[in-house]
Amino acid sequence: MAKDFFGNLGQALSKTAKELSGRAEDVYETQRLKNKISAEERQIDKIMADLGKIVYQRYKEEVPVDDVQKELCEQIDQRMEQIEQLRTDIKDLKIRTRRICPSCGKEVEKNAAFCKFCGAACPTQEEEEDAGDTIDGTAEEVEEEKKSEESAEEAAETEAETEAADIAEDTEEPTADEAGEEVAEAEAEEKADEAAKEITEEAKTEE
Repeated sequence: MAKDFFGNLGQALSKTAKELSGRAEDVYETQRLKNKISAEERQIDKIMADLGKIVYQRYKEEVPVDDVQKELCEQIDQRMEQIEQLRTDIKDLKIRTRRICPSCGKEVEKNAAFCKFCGAACPTQEEEEDAGDTIDGTAEEVEEEKKSEESAEEAAETEAETEAADIAEDTEEPTADEAGEEVAEAEAEEKADEAAKEITEEAKTEE
């Protein structure tokens, strides 16, 4: 009984395995044939495209073609004109959003202060109009020049403040003590002058 059961089970499993194996082979063969069909279809599409190019070339050379072919060729012309217009729009967009580095000639962002390729300064149009010329040098050189100008301005301001302080000291009004000393010196000079006059008169009298 048990032998019959296991014998039947083995036969069933073997039959099922053969069926699955056969199906797998069928699936593989079907896919292989489909791949071949796809390859042939691609070749046909390529040949048809080449044939269409030949017809279009004849149309461009003004060789007579039938009305259907002529209509298709005209559609191709219209789409090619659209493509050219789109390319022009792309160029205009680049002009609005990008500009050329004056040093290396490569394209940079419109608002970029320095070229990311060579490091040269890239002034905007407004800066060029205000400055009247183009900024030369790399970013480091421009920064160094800017620091030098700032140092020169600070030195000029310090010198001006020093001169103003000196002028203020020279024009400062004398204090009360200084004014008293000046009065005393003036009185002493007057007395000395009077004494000199008296001595001169006495000498003349004696003569």
